[in-house]
Amino acid sequence: MFEKLKEAYVKARYSKHYRITGEELAWLGEQVGELGRVVHAICAERIAMLEDTAREAG
Repeated sequence: MFEKLKEAYVKARYSKHYRITGEELAWLGEQVGELGRVVHAICAERIAMLEDTAREAG
């Protein structure tokens, strides 16, 4: 998923010939949303673990 997003960014930024359809853009938007949810969940879990460790070390 990340590679597809990265490819779209690089091609859109550096190629005058890059084209994307509305459907492809919508799909990428959904993937960005999913990536954000996954990152948020992983980070929240890690922060909770660190807080527990800090509390125990007190």
